[in-house]
This record gives sequence, structure tokens and C-alpha cells, in this order.
Amino acid sequence: MKPLRNRFKTGVAATVLLTGLGTAAVAQGFVGGFSSGYVGGVRSPLQINGSVVCSGCRLEDVQQAHPQEKDLYQLSSKNGPLVFKVASVNDPSTFNAVAWPQRLWLRASDDVLRKLSAEENVFKPIGITGILGTSRTLDVTDVAISG
Repeated sequence: MKPLRNRFKTGVAATVLLTGLGTAAVAQGFVGGFSSGYVGGVRSPLQINGSVVCSGCRLEDVQQAHPQEKDLYQLSSKNGPLVFKVASVNDPSTFNAVAWPQRLWLRASDDVLRKLSAEENVFKPIGITGILGTSRTLDVTDVAISG
């Protein structure tokens, strides 16, 4: 009877160990996911080009005032929301898979957030470079404002 009990204990321990490892792999993004945005488990940067339509406003307000406008996204940060019109993205499949519905969180330095929400930069061409995670948070690494 003891050999059977030992086999049972070993089998349960192996099941728990393998289940834990599989869950950790999925949680870390190493299994499945958006393969075009990942290289060996590391996400590649996105380059998002467009312009700020308004700062301190909500997506619904802009869509109601301008129903013909497309590709509008609400980017929210600790400084409040802004609406961004996306003109192009270097990896549209990853962006479209993660950025739906059209609301993302921005995580950036205070200086970058001030630049994005400044009134003098509304409607200017802006390039945002960052890492977009499956939590729908864009970690901004660079902002280039033209004009």
C-alpha cells in the first residue's frame, strides 16, 4: 500500500508543479499573444503618428461633436484625458488588437505629459514612441512634435 501512496503523492506534486509553471508562462506573455509585437518575450516599440485633437476632453464628447472623424483614441494619464487622432502606426495588427476599445493609459514623465497636453501642440503632427502592453498601457519612451 505504501508504494501506491508514494506514487499518488508524486503524481499530485508533479501536477501542481506543472500547472503552476504553465500559469506563470501565460501570465508573463510567453505563450500565445500577439506574436508580431513580441520578440522572444520582449515587446517591440510602437511608433504612433497623429495629433492631439483636444486636451482635457473625453472621446465621447469629440465623437458626438464630430461624428465623421475616425481613428480617435482617448489617452488617459495622471494629468487627465486627451483625444488623439491616429494617422499611422508602425505595427497596426498589434495596435489594433490591444487598443480596442479606443482607450489607452499613458505612462510617461511629467515633461512628456505636459508636452502632449499643451494647448500650443493641439493639431500639430506628433510621433509617440512607446511599448504597448496587453494591460492597454502605453509606456511612452519618446515624443516628437513637429511644427
